[in-house]
Amino acid sequence: MGLAQNEPVFVTEDDPQIAKIIVDALTGQGYSVTLARSVTEACRLLDEQPPPQLALLDVQLPDGDGLTILKEIKQRSPAVCVIMMSAHASIQLAIQCIKSDAYDFIEKPFKLHQLFSKVSDGLRQHALARKVSSFDKELGETYKFKTMISDSTAMKKNMLALEVVSQKNINVLITGESGTGKELTARAIHHNSLRKEGPFIAVNCMAIPEQLLESELFGYEKGAFTGAQARRIGKFEQAQTGTIFLDEIGDLSADLQGKLLRVIQEREVERVGGSEPIVLDVRFIFATNKDLSQLVRQGKFREDLFFRINVFPIRLPPLRERSEDIETLLAYFVCQFSDSEKGTVPRVEIEPAALEKLKSYGWPGNIRELENFVERLMAIKPETACIRVTEKDTRVLESSSSESADAGIWMQSNVQSMEEAEKVMLERALKQAEGNLSKAAKILKISRQTIYRKMEKYLLTKDTASKPSSEPLAKTTP
Repeated sequence: MGLAQNEPVFVTEDDPQIAKIIVDALTGQGYSVTLARSVTEACRLLDEQPPPQLALLDVQLPDGDGLTILKEIKQRSPAVCVIMMSAHASIQLAIQCIKSDAYDFIEKPFKLHQLFSKVSDGLRQHALARKVSSFDKELGETYKFKTMISDSTAMKKNMLALEVVSQKNINVLITGESGTGKELTARAIHHNSLRKEGPFIAVNCMAIPEQLLESELFGYEKGAFTGAQARRIGKFEQAQTGTIFLDEIGDLSADLQGKLLRVIQEREVERVGGSEPIVLDVRFIFATNKDLSQLVRQGKFREDLFFRINVFPIRLPPLRERSEDIETLLAYFVCQFSDSEKGTVPRVEIEPAALEKLKSYGWPGNIRELENFVERLMAIKPETACIRVTEKDTRVLESSSSESADAGIWMQSNVQSMEEAEKVMLERALKQAEGNLSKAAKILKISRQTIYRKMEKYLLTKDTASKPSSEPLAKTTP
């Protein structure tokens, strides 16, 4: 690992011996380290110094806990990457840290190479966040509708509609299966609209636990509830003069549906614990992979809210309905995953039999699955001036479909409800991954945050993954 170039790292640790080891180790790697031994000292130093690029925070301190410092840091500079440390690790504690917007969690005692790896990864994330922020205006060109790759009739009609609606300030509802590009479409609308100079704020309503979603959207005042130690600006306010994109809108609870309806109607919001309405100047874009009209008929989604958000509907077709785009998209992703330092774009050749299989495959994961397939393809093939896709390369798609079918067979025979099936799938994924939550998330094709949330829902602990499972699950699509 190369030496760091004096990146500022903020450390809290009250144990003198451990503190010395961490500071000496990071300093020896070229980092500029600031050490605080208590919550009080940490808050004072944060007031006196510019925000660090990364913070390494002990959970337990003499006068409080590291989560307090985490919140202080995020209030000052949300882009700072925070890694929490604890000698008393548990699933519940890790969940609490991730919910509080920590990037990662490390259990003490740890080996120095583990520390260096997490710090290095965290700083890369911070650098990426800064780069995205500084080039946000320039990225508008990335989302021009003409760059949305498609030769299909359905998508060309969509692009014409998007060009029209982007110039209006009306609500848009984007529907489509997972992986069809709903967020990309929402960003394209924003970056081609009169609000492109304003922020684009994306919220996945399903990825945030229901009990936290209201405060995440509306924000809260200091003292609004236990742990609300400072005012927090919600996502609605963060989107002022720009666009807010609410994904998975069909998963909102009945209570939040009512509150969202009021926000859309009144164009104002009140923070949790607040009394003064805040006028909003935002554009709303919504997305879902569910049939909202059916949910309305079932009484699971408010009819008045549905009419409010479904002003301009856009349906994104699944990849199986636009198979003529597969060859073009594959070539595009090859360029994306090629070695940019070489300065050349490899040519793509697809065997006729391979192309036929790619077109006949169902693509349950849609464009995202095709992207993953190409990423794996590029990882196993030596990069040359020409990337040749053979029929052999497509066999992994067949095996994935077969394994998914096998998984469906045992599910039908061994469980009685969807919730039971979900719990069984989660338990087996954890066992197959031998307790590695990131691997389990990849097996189930969900995020690590969703893994934490589901474990909390079904009261699962690390004991669930105490020994490997001999029963394989369907692997992730490449």
